[in-house]
Amino acid sequence: MSLPSAVICFVACHGGPADHFATFAEELVQKGYKVQIYASGPAIKKFQDRKISVIQFNADNLSKEKEADLAQVAVNCIKASVVITDVGHIFDIALQEKLAMEAPKVRRLAYYDNPEVFVPGGYSNVAAEVMLRANGVLFANANLKESPIYQEPDTEITLPKENRVGLGYYPLAQAEKILSIRKEGHDGIRAEFLAKYGIKDKGKKLLVYFGGNNKAYFNEAFPAFLRFLSEAMECGADLSDMVIILQQHPGAMIENIDCQAIEAWLQKYGKKPNAPKIEVSKESSEYMLSAADGALYYQTSMGPLFALTGIPTVQIAHKTFRDVLVRSGIAPSVTNSTNFVEAIKNLKSEAVSEEKQKTIYKSLGIKEDWLEILENAITTKVGA
Repeated sequence: MSLPSAVICFVACHGGPADHFATFAEELVQKGYKVQIYASGPAIKKFQDRKISVIQFNADNLSKEKEADLAQVAVNCIKASVVITDVGHIFDIALQEKLAMEAPKVRRLAYYDNPEVFVPGGYSNVAAEVMLRANGVLFANANLKESPIYQEPDTEITLPKENRVGLGYYPLAQAEKILSIRKEGHDGIRAEFLAKYGIKDKGKKLLVYFGGNNKAYFNEAFPAFLRFLSEAMECGADLSDMVIILQQHPGAMIENIDCQAIEAWLQKYGKKPNAPKIEVSKESSEYMLSAADGALYYQTSMGPLFALTGIPTVQIAHKTFRDVLVRSGIAPSVTNSTNFVEAIKNLKSEAVSEEKQKTIYKSLGIKEDWLEILENAITTKVGA
């Protein structure tokens, strides 16, 4: 293969991998590669924010039959040498299948950006279908090259080790940027945010809940969080010193299920004197990470970013999900109202120690030579 003269195509349906693809594209272009990017939904803005040109398509709200039709995007990728898709959308399945039939000489790679071996809410089931159709899989977390990967908690994906590449990439530059902003301007940004939303400070804790976009989040985790609030209040806890901001997942804004749940909760509990203030953010995740006194979540690939930027963090769960932060003892996982109140009470900012940083880096499988590994993956047949 004559590289870097050949074309590398990235196809992104989700925001997380789009962030990674944007960095990959910038680095590869600097090395002389030709890069084309196709993006749908929340992924589009990720590239636009970084002034990276994309070809837009719409992969959402389509039947399986129309997904296959829409895989005509593949026609534009047929002349590429390598096509790299993300793994979290059923469009990726249709695209991988279409390319396999129409362009068998094009190398098809799937990119698994999540650091965990299993992700609840249906993500892992879709990811399994995409990865099994690709010629090879790039894992952002290099540790996953050798680990069992699951589509269900007890069902391993039969993915040959020779088809795996441990890339070792995580957006550390973003973490460093936010950490610097928090050191220099957290108090000012926090005050600016509260004033903008008409919230009087008076020593309140600004807690940002980073939402998800899957059935486990909508049906179990987020309802559990709201239940913990109401149960704590009914038991006499005073939560009026909390300001809770929902930072919606971009993909969740279409159906607004979590916002509707908040509205229903506020109608019942919002006017009680011991109730927290709850709002929905209109700001960027980066801005809210800079303003937050604490981060709340159930499951998100952003979790390690919270720790690397020094934000005290709590996992709020109907059932503990043992992600990087929980496994490493960096964040507690609370599954009832009593432990929730206690965890929030004990939240405090701490400097990111070298030991904590090393622990996170190791858990994320970070490698300094990730760009060289990426180049090898696109120029050398996986498993060769």
